[in-house]
Amino acid sequence: MGLDPRHALSEVRKNFTSLNWWRNRVFVPFVFGTATRLYPGYPGYGEAVRVMDEDWDTMIVLDACRADYFERTVDLDRFDEYQSRVSLGSHSSEWTRRNFQGGSFGDTVYVSANPHTALEAGDAFHHVVELWETDFDDDAGVVRPEVVRDAAIEAHEEFPDKRLIVHFMQPHGPFIGAEKQGDYADDGEYWQAYTENLEYVLPYADDIVEKVPGRTVITADHGQAHATGLAHKLGLGGHKPRLRLPGLVEIPWAVLDGERREIRAGETSEASGEQVQDRLEDLGYL
Repeated sequence: MGLDPRHALSEVRKNFTSLNWWRNRVFVPFVFGTATRLYPGYPGYGEAVRVMDEDWDTMIVLDACRADYFERTVDLDRFDEYQSRVSLGSHSSEWTRRNFQGGSFGDTVYVSANPHTALEAGDAFHHVVELWETDFDDDAGVVRPEVVRDAAIEAHEEFPDKRLIVHFMQPHGPFIGAEKQGDYADDGEYWQAYTENLEYVLPYADDIVEKVPGRTVITADHGQAHATGLAHKLGLGGHKPRLRLPGLVEIPWAVLDGERREIRAGETSEASGEQVQDRLEDLGYL
């Protein structure tokens, strides 16, 4: 499953005269992104973790969670193993495509609050729980973490012999767990709100670790950047695809050992993805 060509053509026609659109969708990922991939000091794709090749029963994905902020926020001693890893993408679409697209993971159920799951790899899993379709909170502008937690526990109960991927949208914005909402005057305010949103989601991830047996990994799809001044005007904030900046691709990899589950392979199915484009717009992707 991929981006509808008709939608892509419509988007080009709609935004053809928009300098911001060309900056964000073409210049930053393909021009600046190429420069970051050629720079020898930045993490390359060759050293990135391929998540389906790793040893886990449950993988909890905290969307846009930087390794450095995770390390500052969480007591790392609670984990059986911890290291910072390199992501295959700097954007959810790129990470999903490079890890899952074209694969057949009939032993895995994916519970996701991120619509890119269906857009890029909706036919790769035994089952996809499409929370952006059923449980999107219009007031909050996102799927709330308690909904993701409950759906993950229910999915394990329904599919106890499958690997489980649980994709929270936090700490990705909107920062519903932060005291300050809206515009941020400076870097300090922005990263404080980001940290509070990370703190907000962590107890829900812990609930899954407690309720779902097995070896659990807590990680992220990509990191996050915040730009001001010239960098903001160039469109280098957020998390555009194809960028190999450390803050965008260095992610946590925290392991908690537990009683292993017996995993059995099954058939794959296809997610519907009926409201994908609407939800991508709600989350600021389009």
